[in-house]
Parts: sequence; C-alpha cells; structure tokens
Amino acid sequence: MLGDMRNEPRKTTGQRNGTEPERKQKRKPIIGVIRFAVCGVALWFVVRGVNLHDEVVLKDGGPNVTGIVTIGDGDVFVQTAGGKTEALPLAAVAVDENGAPRITYGLASAWTRCSKPLLLVAVVVFSFVPLLQAFRIQLLLGARAIRLSYRAALKLSYAGNFLNFAAPLGSTAGDVFKAYYLAKHTNRKTEAMTLVFLDRIIGLGTLVLVVSLITILSPADDRLAPLRSYMIVLIAIGATAAVAYLAPPVRRAVRWDSLRARLPMSEQLARIDNTAVSLARSGRILGGALATSVGLQILAAGSFLAVALAVGLVAHAGDLPEYYAYFSTGELVKALPGPPQGLGTMELAYGYFFAPFGSASQILCAAFSIRVVMLVCALPGLLVTVVGAHKPAQSAGQRVAPGMLQPE
Repeated sequence: MLGDMRNEPRKTTGQRNGTEPERKQKRKPIIGVIRFAVCGVALWFVVRGVNLHDEVVLKDGGPNVTGIVTIGDGDVFVQTAGGKTEALPLAAVAVDENGAPRITYGLASAWTRCSKPLLLVAVVVFSFVPLLQAFRIQLLLGARAIRLSYRAALKLSYAGNFLNFAAPLGSTAGDVFKAYYLAKHTNRKTEAMTLVFLDRIIGLGTLVLVVSLITILSPADDRLAPLRSYMIVLIAIGATAAVAYLAPPVRRAVRWDSLRARLPMSEQLARIDNTAVSLARSGRILGGALATSVGLQILAAGSFLAVALAVGLVAHAGDLPEYYAYFSTGELVKALPGPPQGLGTMELAYGYFFAPFGSASQILCAAFSIRVVMLVCALPGLLVTVVGAHKPAQSAGQRVAPGMLQPE
C-alpha cells in the first residue's frame, strides 16, 4: 500500500487546480452572479423612489393626495384607488420654485399620458442609426482593402444590434458576431477583427470626446460640473497616449518594431499594429468614421429626446446640450462591464442626471421606452440571424460572391 503511494506520480500544481480553460469555466457562474447582483442593486436604487400613481402636494402641509391626476380649469382632479374623483382647487396645491404645481407623476400615469406619436417619431429617427453604422464599418474595412457591400454591412449592423439585446454577453455580443463573421469570410482575418474593435473604439471615443467638451464648457451649476476636472485629465491622457503611440519619433525612440518582434504572437501583433497605424494616418477614412459617429449619435440623442418629451420630461432649447451629454453618458454606462445592456446602471445614471427635469417615475418610464425603441429598430437583426441572411451568397467557382466580402 505504502509502496503504491510512493510510486504514484506526484500531481503538478496545474493538474491539481485544473487547466486554465477549466478555471475560466468555473469562474463564469461567479461572474454572472456578480453582474446580476450589480443589476439588482442598481434597479433597487432606481425603483425605491418610483411611485405607481401620481401624488399631489398640498399647500397647507396636509397628507399628499394619491391617484391619477388630471388638471382642469382652476382645479386638479384626482381619481383615487377606489374609483372616486376628488376635485382640489389649484390654489390649494403647493408650487415649486418655478411656480409649477407640485405634482409627482407615477409610473402608470407616465406611461398612460405619454405621447404615442412622439414615441413613433423616436422609432423613425432611430431607424437611421443602423444605416450610418453600416456605412462606418464598410468605410473602416476599406482601410485594409477588405471589400464589403453596403447591403452586407447593413445586415451585419442589424444582426449585431439585435444580439446586443438577445445574447448574454450584452453590448459586446454584436461586436463578437461581426468579428467572427468577417474573420470567417476573408483571408485578412486579423485585420478584419482589429477593425471591428477599432469601430467600437471610435464610437465610444467620440462619445467620450463630445461629452467631455460639453462638460468642460458647462456652467458651474450644471450637474456635469463636478466631472469637469476628470474629463480634462481623461482628454489629456488620451491625447498623450495617441501621440506616444502614433508619432514616428516616439516609435523610433522606443524601438517599437524590435520590441514588438520579441513579444509572443509577434506576427499577429504586427498586423494589428499596422492596421491601427494605417487607419490613424488615413485622414479621409478616419475623418469620415468620426463624422459618421457624431452623426449617428446626434440621431440617437434626437430619438431619445423625443422619448423624454413623450413621457413628459421638461426640455427647453437651452437644455439640449445637457440632454445630449446625459444620453451619451447613459450609453457609456451601458458599454461598461457589468449587467447586460447596463440594465439598472443606465437607469441609475438617468435618475441622477434627469432629476431636475421630471419625476423618478417619468425618468424610469423614459429609460424603459428608450430600450423598447432600440429593440424595435434592432428586430430586423432577428431575421438576419435566424435565416442566416448575413452569409455571403455562393457563386459557381467562388467561395465568396463578388461585391460581398473578399480581399482586394
């Protein structure tokens, strides 16, 4: 028995703890629990201030009147839970600092009152966003002479947007799908996958840059003002990193090529590096991608603004830069690692930023409606992914049909 134990080969640390893929597989449930815990905590913070029905604050300090509120000529009518309607003189209702009646609209009322035509406008406006997304990815692929027809790029955009909602990876699922598809149907796999990554970086980078500029130029009493110093530091770090990476004198000084050659997978790293540098030095393509990003972000913000107006949030002409910055910040929060599609965390950010413009119920209703608008505009991607319409058509004697996806 002891002899058998002595002769038994000793297990290595890797054998005892499992291989790296096995350890990653074990960590997945833990990461999932953490993500949904963050989602749950964020949603709790959001919904704790949400009322289902409207509340009217009385001027004499009496108990708030709860129900469904309708404002008439000189009176406020409140339909209570028992079905009775109570009429209150408008003069008996407390007012805020702007002289408006202190009526907090609940979630049910916010949805009932919301303007359905404005929600339709939001869908129509947002439907143009995938068109610009397709143009941007097609433009970027051209930087490495990878040809993709606009029709195929549009299908990829729809499929990616839908998978952002449907897949457990959240807002990165669409990019994973695009990278897989492009790598499968071109010989320039590394370049194609790199450009998908850069497509996302350009989109997020444009958001950060515009939000930073709005924050820096915002008044001292703006809700973005506390972030001003952080944004200045962020822009400075980004600009310094870009110059350090792209400037030929810096690259020669650090002997970047020889350093890269000594790293693992040096050939792939060289192709990634060449793709990024060539894109950065292609003013026409990079400028077009940046302009397209700003354009689609303006469309998205316009769509979200229509939703905000539909649910009754207050928005004047002078508030538009703030709205743009707040919506953009919400998109950045969605892109952070955490709950899928930033569920809960985006609502939490909206609750902070939009508090001066409406009730917590209206803000939550706006956040939910924005998600619905985006999902409706992504539904064509369901058809693309289910029927495989994203795949290039096969032609006789050709692996990839002309005009779809092939290296030039």
